[in-house]
Amino acid sequence: MIFCSAPAPLWGHRETIAERFERDREKLLPLPPVPYEACDQRTTRVSSQALVRYETNDYPVPVEYGHRQVLLKAFVWEVVIGCSCEVIARHSRSYGREEMVFNPLHYLALLEQKSNALNQAAPLQGWQLPEESPSRSEPKRSTKLLCWR
Repeated sequence: MIFCSAPAPLWGHRETIAERFERDREKLLPLPPVPYEACDQRTTRVSSQALVRYETNDYPVPVEYGHRQVLLKAFVWEVVIGCSCEVIARHSRSYGREEMVFNPLHYLALLEQKSNALNQAAPLQGWQLPEESPSRSEPKRSTKLLCWR
């Protein structure tokens, strides 16, 4: 077995790879001060139903942001929605088609005003109320308990 003590230049070149890198290093730009966010960024408007559409799926935001302009960042695993330098919603990204990803907590402020909608609200379908909460037959008490949590 033969061991080289010093790296030899590549065939057809006068310099080693290390020497070429040192020469090229001077021309490299410095790294940016903040890491690059590998995501698709879009500005969009929140619908009257407090939903933001990305591709073919709808993602909810708190109802107080209805009709506002927001920034949507779609990462590989999640969708982050922001308004005026604050994150207002974060959801797992859905790759299905025409799905509605709901977060019941975004609708609690609206349910406080319309407590009788507790039984029909699409975001709450299949959502398990805490065991110590009143039943859905008592919407006002259920809504107050959920908002208190």
